[in-house]
Amino acid sequence: MARFFTIAYFCLLTAGVAYIAHLLWKRRITGYGGTVAGALGLATLSAGLISRGLRSGHWPLTSTYEFSLAFVWSIVLVYLLLERVMGVREGGAFALPIAFLLHTYARFAISDSAQAPQPLLPALRSSWLQLHAGTAAIAYGAFAVACGGGLMYLAREFINRRGGSEGIGPPSLQISDRFTYWAVAFGYPFMSLAIITGAIWAQVAWGRYWGWDIKETWALITWLIYTLFLHLRAVKGWRGRPVAVLVIVGFAAVLFTFLGVGWLARRVGLESLHVY
Repeated sequence: MARFFTIAYFCLLTAGVAYIAHLLWKRRITGYGGTVAGALGLATLSAGLISRGLRSGHWPLTSTYEFSLAFVWSIVLVYLLLERVMGVREGGAFALPIAFLLHTYARFAISDSAQAPQPLLPALRSSWLQLHAGTAAIAYGAFAVACGGGLMYLAREFINRRGGSEGIGPPSLQISDRFTYWAVAFGYPFMSLAIITGAIWAQVAWGRYWGWDIKETWALITWLIYTLFLHLRAVKGWRGRPVAVLVIVGFAAVLFTFLGVGWLARRVGLESLHVY
């Protein structure tokens, strides 16, 4: 099991380096190498998560370590799907490093004892677990890819201001903007489902749909940021830098919801049903 995650870690490192090389030099072999390494990383991550689930007897979504790996898996999956649809390999230079950094966090910042498979807590013994946590992982992964798209847009804009050629660096502003939009459009329904299934699960488990728990509140804030993004784009026709910055802010909210909320709750002694 651990071997799969180690192989995946180095595959993601290789993919990130290959995509950055492709961004800089536009060699077909580096772009293809990034795609192959990313696909191998996805395959070995999948094998590791399946193996862990079979060993523990439950879906591997119940701890920070497991969810981090599912988050990484989702980033790679969504990015590769988007690359296939749009044919934009330059996006990997921005999205895959996010996956690699998150995997680095899971690998080195989480203690060995916390990485070990644990028995399922009573509160998590529900079929709603995979629906709620699984859809959240996919949404978070898509929003990470959208953040990469926002960074790609800003990099292209910076190069244009410096008089750089469209043939070097990120793709055009229009393509970068569309890449960002499709990533958000993919993740938004899953984020909505994560909130809905979480509310239903809360009603089943605790007799209330919503309790303004700190993690519930920040999940709602994150959802509202991406709702604003889609609204501004559809109604106001917003494009360019403002929405690129907005998706980066949105991903900062995702990271705070995922990691910062638990830290804050423990730090100031807040009660939260989502901090175990």
